[in-house]
Amino acid sequence: MRNTPRLAWVILLISFSICLVLVVSGPLAARWFVAHSATDEPAVLRVTSGTMLLLASQLGDPIAVVDTRNVESGTLIQSDQSSQGRLSFTLNGAANSPEVATVQIYPTAQVALARNNQPRFGLSRDPRRITIEVRNGRVRINTAEVMPTGLEFTVVTPQSMIDLGPGSFAVQVSNDETLVVSRFGEATVEGEGKGVVLTEGVGTTVRTGQPPGEPAVTADNLIVNGDFEEPLGPPEWLVTHYPEDDPSAGQAQIEAVSGRNVVRFSRINQPPTHTEVGITQVIARDILDYEMVNLQLDVQLHWQSLPGAGEQSSEFPLMFRLDYEDVYGNHQFWTHGFYYRDPPDQWVVTGGEQIPQDTWFPFESGNLTERLQLQGLPPPAKLNYLKIYASGHNYDSMAAEVRIVAR
Repeated sequence: MRNTPRLAWVILLISFSICLVLVVSGPLAARWFVAHSATDEPAVLRVTSGTMLLLASQLGDPIAVVDTRNVESGTLIQSDQSSQGRLSFTLNGAANSPEVATVQIYPTAQVALARNNQPRFGLSRDPRRITIEVRNGRVRINTAEVMPTGLEFTVVTPQSMIDLGPGSFAVQVSNDETLVVSRFGEATVEGEGKGVVLTEGVGTTVRTGQPPGEPAVTADNLIVNGDFEEPLGPPEWLVTHYPEDDPSAGQAQIEAVSGRNVVRFSRINQPPTHTEVGITQVIARDILDYEMVNLQLDVQLHWQSLPGAGEQSSEFPLMFRLDYEDVYGNHQFWTHGFYYRDPPDQWVVTGGEQIPQDTWFPFESGNLTERLQLQGLPPPAKLNYLKIYASGHNYDSMAAEVRIVAR
């Protein structure tokens, strides 16, 4: 009984300490929850050609996708030799909100969505966090500067971990190596405890069990201002109209779309007469010393009044013309167009391809010499100029990231 007061004081002090802990830790825990709590957001996969497979788990059956489907974290996406698609991440998960990042998935690729987290509360200063695993094949990733607290986009491959800043990047994974190229923007590539920083036009290769190789320029780009960071106009891009000096012949102007600059070609609610509006760049480069030349551009079609490519297969809502001199010294040109509206049965579309409406479509010629020979044209020796234009009555289309990559 002599220790009763002491015991009472001990109990009182312990109770007081517990009370203090609860008083202090409760608000701290609530503050931490508000500052760092995150929610999982789905990404959206839109298949642009063929059929792609989704595997939600190793035990589940694959789901064949030919159009559009939400993709949850933990899902593996597979493309075969004839399919490709686009995985998009929007600002707040809604389909009509701005895109913060996109992943173009090319044929024979395996890509897993590992994480797509967004802060739960607006008071949080945590960034949006997206992680994908590229297990095999090729992807192209665009990241935008539209997140108020930033975006952490990480790519994991069997050989490396890649942190991407705002920009456009290509990642290609094979059994024993990863190739990373910055089309524009900055990326940090890590492997085996070493990291390298890539800037525009620079790439690195990471082989299994080795650190990243020294950054190096991977190829020449024969197009100037193909990302449209500078205004249209000479000497890079000359804007042309047909009929000349006709204010109703359409507009070509630079706009910012999902964090990158694009050229929009538009003629809307005008009389149904033939017009053209385009941009042209003089290249004037010999290409005989290059092993491979690849014409690349991204295309999106929003509207076309004429079905197909018009009655003569010459009025595409977006098309390009590449003028060149062949190895025999003769002048040649190659045109290729894009459309989304089905033509009437009596109209035959030649020299173009049908693509989905309102979806960015990445076009690549592949080896230009082989592509031209498949078109029945002689191989090129010198590229003279490239023209990108819209042709028809009324149209609304866009082009972005125009490149002629020569290695």
